[in-house]
Amino acid sequence: MPGRHSAPSSTSSSRGFAKYGVVAVAVLLVVGGGVFIAQNVLGSECSDPASYSLAADPAIAPVLQQVVDNTSADELGCASIEVTAAESGQVSAAVAKGDDVPSLWIPDSSLWIGKTVRSTASLIDMASQSVAASPAVLAARKDEVPFFDTWLTALKLEGLRIGNPLANTVSDAAILGAVAEAGSDEKTLDSVSTALVPIAQAQAATRGESDPDVRLDDLVADGGVAVVSEQTFLAYQRDKGVELGATVPPTGSIFLNFPLAVTEPAGDRHESAKSVGTALATAIESAQGQQALTDAGFRGADTAPLDAGRGVGDVASLAIADQQAAESTLRQYQVLALPSRALVMEDVSGSMNYSAGANTRIAMTVQASETGNRLFPDNASMGLWAFSIGLGGGTQDYRELAPIRKMDEKVDNTTQREVLLQQTRTLPSLVGGGTGLYDTTLAAFRTVQQGYDPDAVNSVIILTDGTNEDPDSISLDELLSTLRAEQDPSEPVVIVTIGITDDADAGVLQQISAATGGTSFVARNPAEIPNVFVNALRSRSGR
Repeated sequence: MPGRHSAPSSTSSSRGFAKYGVVAVAVLLVVGGGVFIAQNVLGSECSDPASYSLAADPAIAPVLQQVVDNTSADELGCASIEVTAAESGQVSAAVAKGDDVPSLWIPDSSLWIGKTVRSTASLIDMASQSVAASPAVLAARKDEVPFFDTWLTALKLEGLRIGNPLANTVSDAAILGAVAEAGSDEKTLDSVSTALVPIAQAQAATRGESDPDVRLDDLVADGGVAVVSEQTFLAYQRDKGVELGATVPPTGSIFLNFPLAVTEPAGDRHESAKSVGTALATAIESAQGQQALTDAGFRGADTAPLDAGRGVGDVASLAIADQQAAESTLRQYQVLALPSRALVMEDVSGSMNYSAGANTRIAMTVQASETGNRLFPDNASMGLWAFSIGLGGGTQDYRELAPIRKMDEKVDNTTQREVLLQQTRTLPSLVGGGTGLYDTTLAAFRTVQQGYDPDAVNSVIILTDGTNEDPDSISLDELLSTLRAEQDPSEPVVIVTIGITDDADAGVLQQISAATGGTSFVARNPAEIPNVFVNALRSRSGR
């Protein structure tokens, strides 16, 4: 909403926030002790305080409520503040839409302020760049804390519980930490993207873990490692009476910095809300406010270690050098975390019996498919076709081996996942004939379109070692023009092509994928097979 907020004044303690084009209000209206004494002696002149709303990250909301309860309406500028706990992502969306916007907002990180500014094309006034801080940590059972040299190493840990990066920054922290470590090194950034695939696919099936307490509950019950804030780590142990361990890589960590933003819509109340926000920041910075934060396990805005040996001690603050790379990585995660709905086409033409290293090409394909089967979570929907000229009878070049169903759906006495594995293992027995690529591709595209799921990434995944050999099929130009004409931008279906060995016509496969916004890959030898489906999944970020 352009023009909703006035441009803020400058500050000398930006804590890196100026990169978003948002400048903090740094002039704090401190009421002198003499005035405070006079008010107590002469009585309050505030008989009808104005009410303002404060949406705060759930972790810090209870402490803010305590600070507000201990601060008089006079100290807040003849105002009262109603504190509501709300996820940062939820409030960011509300502010961007102009729907149910709070007067004040304390997200878990300035990253949310920057994201909101870009969504609204308006600056946001800041009452404080940071009212508290807490680093992201890697928590585990007390005697089971592993060593991680980097956040990228941590991301590669199977079963790492990071939560939901679409909702809050602490769940972003492992990803952002790895991006910060990578800097501008494209090879390392690519490794970060690869590590996200299994995490995002698991997240698609375990959205309940967005609550950090749930992640720690699961950790206590089943072991493993979870990413939480240092404050959550301490509060959980205190509240549950358990003892856990935590660590951070020696490279440092991403800090939550809890900024205080003024989000009251433009109008008479906006200027008043700025004053209330500044007064609240002053109350938080008071000795009493700081003690409340410390007691709750938060660090001060200076990020200094907590007292009495609590927490993880000195931690270097990792900074994001390439904000665009960080946002691109998080967008990729957002797409990867969506459930999959895919129809897999497996080439069973005669050339698939040719050797490929120690195996045949069809053996490579089966291996690739079994790898993919393990990657997709239970809430993914998958189907399987085999294709070669005339395989389906008459002029039909494909045979359906399994319709598209959810991986955990019961089919007779087994599940769809097992049905797909069983049918994949029958592929070698179907090998023969020529490659009927074009007709089958179009038929598969239309099949996925017909059952389009708006809550999933809808795709066709093609594995083939050759090019079209059916003389009676449509031409490549006809296929490409039809795909472009029938693609619905509001309901996109992406075609991902995987060539088996260098004999696959990489140029044709690339054109087929590009026509739908998909990507093409080539597995030249068996050693490349394990990465084939990982790369295919990553390509969904072009959705």
